[in-house]
Order: sequence, then C-alpha cells, then structure tokens
Amino acid sequence: MHIKPDRSKGPAFETINQIGFLPVAGLSLPNGIEVSMITAGSQDVTKIDWMFPAGAVQAGKPLLASTVGNLLMEGTTSRTSQEISGMLDFYGAYLSTQTFYHNTVVTLICLTKELPDMLPLVEDIIKNPAFDKRETDIYINKRRQEYILDSEKVKTIAARRFPEVVFGANHPYGKTLKLSHFDELTRDELFEFHKNAYTPLGCRIIVSGQPGNEIGDLLVKYFGSSQWLPGTVNLNGVGEIEPLGQKVHLIEKEGALQSALRIGRPLFNNNHPDFIPLQIVNTILGGYFGSRLMTSVREEKGLTYGIGSNIVAYKNGGMWVIGSEVMGEMRQAAVGAIIDEMVRLTKEPVPENELEVVKNYMLGELMRNFDGPFSTSDIFRSLWEYDLDFTFYAKMVEEITKIDQQRIMQLSEKYLNPDDFYVVVAGK
Repeated sequence: MHIKPDRSKGPAFETINQIGFLPVAGLSLPNGIEVSMITAGSQDVTKIDWMFPAGAVQAGKPLLASTVGNLLMEGTTSRTSQEISGMLDFYGAYLSTQTFYHNTVVTLICLTKELPDMLPLVEDIIKNPAFDKRETDIYINKRRQEYILDSEKVKTIAARRFPEVVFGANHPYGKTLKLSHFDELTRDELFEFHKNAYTPLGCRIIVSGQPGNEIGDLLVKYFGSSQWLPGTVNLNGVGEIEPLGQKVHLIEKEGALQSALRIGRPLFNNNHPDFIPLQIVNTILGGYFGSRLMTSVREEKGLTYGIGSNIVAYKNGGMWVIGSEVMGEMRQAAVGAIIDEMVRLTKEPVPENELEVVKNYMLGELMRNFDGPFSTSDIFRSLWEYDLDFTFYAKMVEEITKIDQQRIMQLSEKYLNPDDFYVVVAGK
C-alpha cells in the first residue's frame, strides 16, 4: 500500500549536540614518518596527502616554495611532464600540490586498486624532480604574466597590501610577491630548497578512504626507506609582527571604477582560548549571507554586491579581515557603515532569534565539513599543523551551544575596537 507523504509538514528539527568523528589510526614508517589513517567510506577510493615543511616561511623569499611545489609534476629525472600527465589520465587519478606558509601538500586521489602503480609515480615526483630549464622558464613566464594581469585588479592590490600592513613588510606573513622576484629566482635555488625540504624530516602522511590492507606495506616500500635522508630545513622562522604605524592606506589606481576595501587587525591562531567564541562573533558580523554586514552594507544601503568577514589562522598568528568592493565615490560611506556595525556589536545585545539562527547555521556547517573521510582528512591535516585534534571541534560545538548575549558583547568590546583596525583602500 502506497502512503502519500504529508508535504504540508516540514522535516522534524533536531538540535546538534555533538559530531561523530571518524576514528584515526596511526603507524610509523621505518624512517620515522608518521602516518595517520582515516578508514571510512563505501567506495574503493583512496586519498593520500604528503605534508612537507616546504612553505613560504621555510623558503624565506616569495615565489620559491610555490615554484618548487608546482614544478614537481613538470618532469622528473626519468619522466617527462607529458608522460606524467598521460599516466594520470590513463589511471583516472588526480594529483596536485598546494603551497602554504608553513608547508606544501602533495595530494593523490585514485582507485585503491591503482595504488601499486600510482605510488611509484608519486615517489618519483617527490624525490626526483628535474626542474627542467624549459619547463621552469615556461612556468615562470606564465606566473609573471598572471601577476601583471592581476596587478590591474583593485581587489588584488588591496589583498597584497593588507598582510604587509598588518604583519610588517619583513615578517613572513607580510612579505609580498614583487615583479622583480621573477627575475631573481634561479634553478640552483629550486634544487637546494627541494633537497632540504622534501625529505622525511617534518613529513607527515595522511591516508583516507578505503586504502586496503596493503597500504602499510606500500608506504614502507616507497616512502619508508632509511636511504631517503633527512634534510636541514628550518621548521620555524617566524618572529614578532611589526604592523605599520599608519592605520589608513590609500592606493590610487588610475582608471579604476571601483575601490577594494580591506579592514582588519592582527590576531591569534586557534590555540588561543578566545578563538572559538570569536568565530561566532565573526559569523554574526560578516561570516555568512545573512550577516549584519551583508544586511546593512549590501541590502539596506546598497553600497556593494558582496561583503564578508573572516578570521584567518596561521601557525604563528592570525588576522581578522573584512573585505568588499564598492563604487569609488562610496568607499567612505562603506567604511563608515562597516565600523558602525562593529561598534553596534559592542553596544547592543544580539537579539535571541538572530543568535539562534547563527548557532544553527554554524552547527550545520560543522556537520557538513565532516561529511566523509576526504573532508575529514582535510580538517585533520589542518589541526595537525596547530598540534590540535578533533577535540577542538567538540569544544567548538560546546562553545556555540552555550554562548550568550553577554559573552558576545564582552568579546566585541575587547576585539572590535575600531582603533585597533587597519584600513586599506585600493582604487579610485
């Protein structure tokens, strides 16, 4: 008998009280590399991340770390870039690199049955890049042209300038790429940085999905050898920030129709006790489509098509940044409207219904972020960099659930003082 559903009633509402984290197992390779395993999912597909201390901080100069990372797949001492691409296409595999401030991550996604063929390829790419002169020149020239084109965009100008203002021009988080860096980079630097950074020292491997029973032996075979010698890369190298004394920075762009805004301040990372509750304050202010900045600056005042606020965490610090683009003649009004919303959070309690919406939104996003082994492994990888584990997100659920109006006002008074914020405007 077919029962017709009652579509006049929505699904039952359930409050999220906890997240069911996938279990993480560990093993050590003979050369000391730690491997974390998140075994879950219904498909025989595997994702493996290799994390190396090969970021911009270790490189010490812009462009070097990302160039080494991106050129890994452009040829080895035994394979051309065409052969590498052809092999990936043949097996339907995905291989990429991402370079951050403190590490570069090499990621492989493939069918589990293809791991015996894919892991020797990844080993070759990681250990034996050729940094072929032709491939290197093509890459550098392409990056140079992209840099020149992006330099015409006001949002790029503001985005490049803001970290320099907040952290200082000599701080690793404040160093920005200049056009001159493209002419200064040498192939010898690429080889030297790779020799020291892409080694077992500081390497971490994270496996997720359904890797099969042979994964341990495969990792030992291709990445566990004691003959793969550790390098001498500096794992830290971050000093005190030196923000610029001037709080407002205007960068004129001839012919620009719009102005890009960046308003923010230096902050801490997610090891600080106020980091989690500040995420709730940030969400209210500008962290989702129904935020106060979107409602006020976009919907009510019509000053922009989009605006957002974000708290960015780094291994040795962080920043709070609000970003938008407005018509040139509206930039002063937009800055004023943003500051008004910051001040309002320090003066007026957040209505209970608004706070409830934000809480439910944040809890829903947390659940979505832990949907499946691959996304869970991405979160685990980020936590590992800060010496944290999944209890961080268990605490986040608790903080979101219990935070009240008074606590939000206290945090806002402490961290949303307009005098602590820097303003960068690029454009008309």
